[in-house]
Amino acid sequence: MEYTSGKAEEFFRKAGRRIDELLQEVSSSNISEKLELKERLAELKRNKESLEKDFDKFTEDNKEVLRDISKSFEESIEDIKNVFRNKKNQNG
Repeated sequence: MEYTSGKAEEFFRKAGRRIDELLQEVSSSNISEKLELKERLAELKRNKESLEKDFDKFTEDNKEVLRDISKSFEESIEDIKNVFRNKKNQNG
């Protein structure tokens, strides 16, 4: 008795080949890289939000210190300007 391939066997053979081709395309394409990048982007967004909250809390908790630092910088700038003005006036 001679064996002949049936329609189901042929269908599954073609389907198997197509699946193999698709797997090859997926493994050689950037799909996995794109998914990894998408996950990394989501992680970075979460980190950004967390850092913003931490920064806002830090800023709120240290308002007075930050004001003092700002005032000190402003005073230093004025002192430097005065030194240059005095030096300029001395040189005529």
